[in-house]
Amino acid sequence: MFMCKGRCVYHGPPKDVVPYFATQGYQCEQYDNPADYALDVLIDISRKPDTLIKLNNIYNTTNANVLALRYTQESLTSTENIEQERREYKVEAARSIRAEIFYLSQRILRNAVRNPALALSQTLVSIVLGLLAGLLFYDLKRTVEPGVQNRLGAIFFIIMSQTFSNVTAIEPLISESVLFIHERVSGYYRIFTFFIAKLVCDLLPMRVIPATLFSVISYFMIGFTRTGGQFFIFLLTVFMTGLFGSALCFFMAATIHVFGKITGFL
Repeated sequence: MFMCKGRCVYHGPPKDVVPYFATQGYQCEQYDNPADYALDVLIDISRKPDTLIKLNNIYNTTNANVLALRYTQESLTSTENIEQERREYKVEAARSIRAEIFYLSQRILRNAVRNPALALSQTLVSIVLGLLAGLLFYDLKRTVEPGVQNRLGAIFFIIMSQTFSNVTAIEPLISESVLFIHERVSGYYRIFTFFIAKLVCDLLPMRVIPATLFSVISYFMIGFTRTGGQFFIFLLTVFMTGLFGSALCFFMAATIHVFGKITGFL
């Protein structure tokens, strides 16, 4: 039995689900999972009150539910009644926010463990960029001319390198966006719980180690002020710059779904 907004739209053998909905204009694509197909059909029906009324009337007729049809006919005569019922009876989420964040975090961490190449590449890129910045601006003189200009050039290079070093994360985000859209439409979780779990379990850990390695290498090679307070200010700045680059990648992956277009835009 399949129900949509409290109305039965199908009742019969499981093997007849796909053929039945196919007669109603919902074709199942080749190699499509029947369970996902049925879920997509129900989601589409929920957005089309006329189709919901039609399928519910077919069910009532074929199953001889005359008594039930008598009591429900008035509420099924117009789309306004269905929308009114939808506003009056709001279904609460089946899962709490804490549970959604917990299970999403588990999946993100497991995916990170199964794909160590991404974390390794981020670490290696940070080491190479740190060495490059240190060699280009090695042991800068603490003078007004040309020391100040050289230090400004070093800071500009560091900010740009930390911002655009996150471009490697765009392609995995694009491939993951397809799954995210499908699961979000299916009602598996809320949007903000996904991004909270992504921030806590992916963005923050993936930026801490690379930012620390980059800062340790470049800071002392360039010859900035060698005090603990100044170093941690530099480390925090590098870390926040990396987070900004990650947020920029998230924005682009959410708006543009072709990796080639994103690289061309950059």
